[in-house]
Amino acid sequence: MANQYLTMKELKEALPDIPENSLKRYLQEHAEYINYRKEHNRYKIQASEIEKLKFIRKLYSDGLKKEEVTAKLEDAGIPVIITVEDEEEGSSTSLVNVNSELTDMKKLVSFLVQQNEQSRLTQNKIREQNKQLIHEVHELKLTIEDLRNAHAQGYEKESEKVTSLYEKLMATQKSVEEVAGALEAEKSKSIWQKIFGK
Repeated sequence: MANQYLTMKELKEALPDIPENSLKRYLQEHAEYINYRKEHNRYKIQASEIEKLKFIRKLYSDGLKKEEVTAKLEDAGIPVIITVEDEEEGSSTSLVNVNSELTDMKKLVSFLVQQNEQSRLTQNKIREQNKQLIHEVHELKLTIEDLRNAHAQGYEKESEKVTSLYEKLMATQKSVEEVAGALEAEKSKSIWQKIFGK
């Protein structure tokens, strides 16, 4: 009976508490969770889907909305149905549990987003540090240039002072030599005067 497909009339007999319109709505709104085929506007539902339809009915009776019901079906681990077209035999439906794979993919995507965000923050931090380093290097360069200029100006001033001191020293030496020469001349004169009596 598990692989047997029921018509809507047979399904309605199996689920007398669920109106036919509600059954059709469940099939349309949660098609990825219910194994059925639609042939010439007629639904053929696999008999194994009766329990799923009862579960969906209960969720709606509890007041849940479509998205909330879908989330509950996913949380319950109900497999998603993927329909694969078979060219030789018409259409066949296969049942694959992709919920865990989707959850793993969501986790992977979330992890990658976090890694990307971490990488972006790290890059921003490095960029800021680089800006700061460039600024500091620029400031250091300016300081060195200022020191060079100050040293050059200081050197010129020192050079001027040395030149001035040298000139004063030379003038003083000349004066000392003149004074020494005059004293020597005076001294020599005195000796001659002593000798010659002048």
